[in-house]
Amino acid sequence: MTIPNARFVKATNASKEYITNNISSCLAIGVLQSKWLIGITVLLLLIGGCVLLLERISIRKNKDVKGQQIKTLELNIALLKGDINKLSTEKEWLVAEMHHRVKNNLQVLSSLINSQLSFTDDKTGREVLFYSKHRLYALSLVHQKLFQQATGAAIEMSCCIKEVVDYLIDEFECAERITFDLNLVPITIDPDTAIPFALIINELATNSLKYAFPNEAGGKITITLLHLQVGTYRLMFADNGIGLPEGFDFLSAKSLGKTLIMGLSRQIRGAVTVNTVSGFEVIIDFKTKTDQQAHFVFC
Repeated sequence: MTIPNARFVKATNASKEYITNNISSCLAIGVLQSKWLIGITVLLLLIGGCVLLLERISIRKNKDVKGQQIKTLELNIALLKGDINKLSTEKEWLVAEMHHRVKNNLQVLSSLINSQLSFTDDKTGREVLFYSKHRLYALSLVHQKLFQQATGAAIEMSCCIKEVVDYLIDEFECAERITFDLNLVPITIDPDTAIPFALIINELATNSLKYAFPNEAGGKITITLLHLQVGTYRLMFADNGIGLPEGFDFLSAKSLGKTLIMGLSRQIRGAVTVNTVSGFEVIIDFKTKTDQQAHFVFC
């Protein structure tokens, strides 16, 4: 069937108009969608930028807070160190003062014993007081050395041994007939070891001066202090006197001097060996809590 020309043209124009309108609508929708997309993208970028900015601000604030916390912590540490140093100084002063007072009290006791000796005629009583005074001197000397050390943590023993020997030489008035040969390594030991060690030296030297050289005989006493290994030392005490009586067993003897020597040796974790072949010799291997050798010592 053939469409009349006018109607064909009208239909064609209507189709073109429809297509044009559809295309315009699509383009309008596309432009609108593009604008929305651009808007959303820009908004997201703005939001992301704000989040990033806030994050940077938060990080900076955290850094500032942490920096302030570190400064506060450092200040607190400095204050604590100051308090610790102050307490340490006060402790050292208190320890030194304690040793000073103990030394003074022991010297007072020694003076009282000297006074008592002047009024005691009994021979046995005088001997007890005489030898007790020597023990008090050994104790007093250690506390004096600890006071002079200020910290009270350790004492140099070779000087202490020399002073004990010099004191006993004066007390027994034997400088012209008895010589002391001292071979001592410098050793710095803790007070718990120094006090019994000084008393051991006093007991051994007193025993030799009292018994080894009768009738004003002359002789020699040798004291040797050796470093065996870390924390372990050897004390060798020997005299060339008359030795022990035949059949006399020093280790089983019931005497105050022997009891003190054995008991004090246990306090310093010592092993005691006695040799009576020629004169009298005692060897004590003992341990210290610290192993500090002093290389330069001025007594």
